[in-house]
Amino acid sequence: MHRRDLLRLAALSPLLAAAGGAIAAEAPGPIDLMPKFWQAYDDTRDASDRAQALAATFFSEHAEVYAGAGLKPTPERLGKWLPDFDAMAGQVRKLSAGFGRHYRRHVRHFQVEFPDFRRERAPIYLMPSLFGFDGHLRPWQGKLPLFIGIDGIVRYHGADANLSVFLDHESFHLYHAQVLPDLIVDDDPPVYGSLWSEGIATYVSERLNPDASLLQVLLDDRKLAQADAATVRDLAAGLLKVLDSVAPDDSNRYFSAGHKGPEPARGGYLVGLILARRIGRDLPLAQLPQVPTPKVRLLLEQHLAELAQGAAA
Repeated sequence: MHRRDLLRLAALSPLLAAAGGAIAAEAPGPIDLMPKFWQAYDDTRDASDRAQALAATFFSEHAEVYAGAGLKPTPERLGKWLPDFDAMAGQVRKLSAGFGRHYRRHVRHFQVEFPDFRRERAPIYLMPSLFGFDGHLRPWQGKLPLFIGIDGIVRYHGADANLSVFLDHESFHLYHAQVLPDLIVDDDPPVYGSLWSEGIATYVSERLNPDASLLQVLLDDRKLAQADAATVRDLAAGLLKVLDSVAPDDSNRYFSAGHKGPEPARGGYLVGLILARRIGRDLPLAQLPQVPTPKVRLLLEQHLAELAQGAAA
């Protein structure tokens, strides 16, 4: 989850905190818009203006959901998206058809580890995102839904994307917001907040999917998965210097996929994973998200200093 999405959660933190202590209800299934999309997609194949036809049918019918996700599916945007989407439509169709099986498996093992997760307060919408996102958390209608763009998953992670890893990572962000909202209530959270949030989400997805590769756990970032010990040391040293910074440039340097610089983009995810592994040696998985923020800050600084000195990851 991007830093800007974490900021949006602050507005819902009192609600999420109140929900955190209750017993989780039976997990509702995802709200799947894909069957209606595929019907409209197939019905408009021979339309003289396919983008306009799709906009007037499927996207018009679900305009409220798209507004909730922060997307504007205009005919112009659809016209740019369709050629690339057509080329992968078969892969997207296959992935969306099998989503329910992956989701049920995810719910079973996630709720075992985190039984107090209030999933009914975090509905999931399955939809084409016009490549706008793979997973996107955004407060809407008094809840915190997860919008999943199946086309975005195929584009950014491939047709064989590990959906279990992806769902565990995104669901943990939702759960973490419920049990420890003070980590994200600041309008300008420090770097250490993002480091812990992304690190522990990545670590949880690794622990719940022991057969997943490091590449899959790092959400298919090949350069990050191949980072050597020297890179980890340099990243740790850099993060240590800006741990309390609230400057957007510092956050983007370590957590933005679009970062261009000597450091690998999203290096904070890798270092955060390593830190969570180290801290997790002494704590059960279910206790990690409940570590108080002041202690989190102290532990991160301690372990970053060791990594910056060349300690083994």
